[in-house]
Amino acid sequence: MNTLRAVSRRGQWRFRQVLRGAEERGRLDITDAGLIDLSTCSEVALEVTPRAPHRGRDGREPPPVLSASLASGTLIVSNPGLVEAVFPAGSLLDVPPGLYDARIFVTIGPETEEIFCEPVEFA
Repeated sequence: MNTLRAVSRRGQWRFRQVLRGAEERGRLDITDAGLIDLSTCSEVALEVTPRAPHRGRDGREPPPVLSASLASGTLIVSNPGLVEAVFPAGSLLDVPPGLYDARIFVTIGPETEEIFCEPVEFA
């Protein structure tokens, strides 16, 4: 299910995602207790990459067309569970229209994991 709306390449894009865990029965926990605590992460990053089948012919992931991270100061984490990045007007003009994957990666210690992946359309 696509939770992200289509985004105009001509305006500002505010990426804002609330991250929640599952309850015991495997359902999304919509209580405050279900918000994911990101305070132990040494890095949180957002990458936007072309959606398959537009990946490279060799099957490798293409480089991100947009990115934001805690380390670069372009991504904000409001604990618990809120990740936000703002791409100012004009920053999307070089991104071709189409479908992309918006992914959030977290790093704890030596391990980095993808915890979110949703399609987003740039129009």
